[in-house]
Amino acid sequence: MQRREDRKNLLFSKRIFSGVGLRGLQVLLFCGVVLYVLSYAIIPFSDGDPAYYAIVGRGLLRDHALPYQYAFDHKPLGAYLFYGVWDRIVPFYPGKFTLLAGLLIGVFVALGRTFGSFSRITAFTLFSVCGALFDVLSGNTELVVVTGEAVCLAALLRGIETDASALFFLAGWVAAFTVSINYLAAVCLVGPVALMLLSPGWFRPSRCMLAGLGVLAGFGVLFAPYGFAGHGALQAYFSMQFEFLRHYGVAVSERIPGALRMVFYGVLMAPVLVAWVRRFPPGLRQEATRRTLILPVWFLSSFPATLLSGHAFDHYFTLCFAPVVLMLAILWKEGARPSTLSLMPLLGLSLVCVGLETKKNFNIARDMAHVDYAKVARLVGDAPVLNIRTYHAVFYRSDLKPFDVYLFSTHIDILFGEHAWMRYMQDLRQHPRFVIAPYAGCARHVVEAPVCQWLQDHYEQVYAVNIPHRHTSGPNKFSFSLYRFREQKDDDGS
Repeated sequence: MQRREDRKNLLFSKRIFSGVGLRGLQVLLFCGVVLYVLSYAIIPFSDGDPAYYAIVGRGLLRDHALPYQYAFDHKPLGAYLFYGVWDRIVPFYPGKFTLLAGLLIGVFVALGRTFGSFSRITAFTLFSVCGALFDVLSGNTELVVVTGEAVCLAALLRGIETDASALFFLAGWVAAFTVSINYLAAVCLVGPVALMLLSPGWFRPSRCMLAGLGVLAGFGVLFAPYGFAGHGALQAYFSMQFEFLRHYGVAVSERIPGALRMVFYGVLMAPVLVAWVRRFPPGLRQEATRRTLILPVWFLSSFPATLLSGHAFDHYFTLCFAPVVLMLAILWKEGARPSTLSLMPLLGLSLVCVGLETKKNFNIARDMAHVDYAKVARLVGDAPVLNIRTYHAVFYRSDLKPFDVYLFSTHIDILFGEHAWMRYMQDLRQHPRFVIAPYAGCARHVVEAPVCQWLQDHYEQVYAVNIPHRHTSGPNKFSFSLYRFREQKDDDGS
């Protein structure tokens, strides 16, 4: 009798401790996710790309300088217009792009309900937390693109269901703007748009025509300012992109690491695709089965887009990850989600990335706190600043104007290669009032000798900040030196 009571007490104790352990783990995970989100909210940006797009956008909206008369980047003009508008709407710095990311994820999830029923909270959480793999809370263009794609595809599907002609025109219009943010969107949309416009039962010439007219109208509105500008402005816009992308592309052998990384992410998503096919067998004859093809076709069409540039940037896979989130959320609601074991690699790696991104963001906050961006802004004023291989954070935070349109730290090296120093000398001979260069760049031989000699002869250092690198010797990317042109005195000393 006593032994039976002891067993009962032991089982009861195990249940209590296991319950406490589970609740403790849940609290720990919740606190980790909150810290992860807050780490983005306390910094001006996590990824430098959105900040750079905002710089170009400032030139577009404030100085009325069409891309690329103010600063250059190889993205199409829609990216700068979008981020420039967001920069004007939200003028503060900390958390600006994370707020944008949250709004875009919310819009994407709301539109995703067009393709099936699911919990919005589940989908939002999956996108935000598992999206740590792809740094989605940094608010990069891929998140803008997948939201634009969702608007386009949702409009097409609603147009098919209600036979509303205006929705097909709207879909084409939105597609044009989405492609103008990132050209890869055109590749992502090919599969699902072809499915909805050309598959048996849905195909009608009038629908294709309306969507095509929407595309033409969208591009017409976007490029109208170039038509008014004249003087070959539009030709210069495309030729600058083409010239840069010709140098920016990588050789076939260099594409292998990027391709392997994207294949690895594809394998992580495979359990969701397999579970989707099992739950919703594909088919084109019935409308219900055609609908179930939209999300997997969207994923498959997006995968080649992640490989086109050849660069192994994780955020590219957001293009494929977005439709997978919708599929997983729908399967979750249907009670047909993949087994926990098959999802463990994705979930486990996501939690690791949550920790890594949190650490990275706090490091960024600590590094940027060393820089007096307000002082730099006061020193420079409205004078254009020549950038020599320096991270553009100071241009974003201090709102500096670029002297050379190739502002990004590596642009001139990509375009001119070993002759990059000649481009810098060409700029310096025009006597820009201020120059920003890497901290101790001459001593570390990251700036060429002729450029260093010119700086020594004609400029004086007025501000410098040295933030030690955590993993290698020397300063990190937020470090820089600011030089001011030294006024030359006449022979009489005046």
